[in-house]
Parts: sequence; structure tokens; C-alpha cells
Amino acid sequence: MASYRNHNAELDRTIARLEHERKVKLEALKVQFEITSESIKPVNILKGTFQDFQESPGLKKNLLKTAASITGGYLSKKVLFGKSQSIFKKLIGYVFQYGVTHFISKKATTNF
Repeated sequence: MASYRNHNAELDRTIARLEHERKVKLEALKVQFEITSESIKPVNILKGTFQDFQESPGLKKNLLKTAASITGGYLSKKVLFGKSQSIFKKLIGYVFQYGVTHFISKKATTNF
């Protein structure tokens, strides 16, 4: 009989320990869920992106170079070809836009 009591007492302690571990892990999971849900909010993602942008000077240069080359290519296409209805002119315009964008990108690398 004493053997059963010892086993029951040991089982009770083990159950209590496991229930305590479960409560602790559940609390940790709740905290982690709150942290994760806050970090994936669009406002916080934008804040993190702007903070990274401010801390990285190379990123600023690359963004400026990319914006300048895309804008230059787009504007040169619009000035030379306008709003054309011809598929052939549109195709030539896109090729020209790509060429100008590529050219400005290469020149911007040496200037920035």
C-alpha cells in the first residue's frame, strides 16, 4: 500500500510540475504573440523601413540613383514619343526608355 501512495504522490508532484510548466510556457507564448503582432503592423513595418533608410547611406545613394534613372528614362520616352497609338512606336519607345534608363544608371554610378 505504501508503494501506491508513493507512486500517487510522485504522480501528483509530476502533474503539478507539468501544469506549472504549461502555465509558464503559455504566458511566454502570449507575450511573444503580442510582440509579433505589434511587429507586423503596417505602421511599425514602415517605421522600421524609414529607420533603416536613415541609418544606411548606401541605400540612399542607390535609391536616388534608381529614381533618377527611371525618371529620366520615362520622361525621355514621353518627350520623344508622347502618347502613341502605334504598337511599333510604343515598342521603340520602351526600348528607348530602357536604353536611357540604363545609360543614366551607368553615368549615375560614377557621379554619386
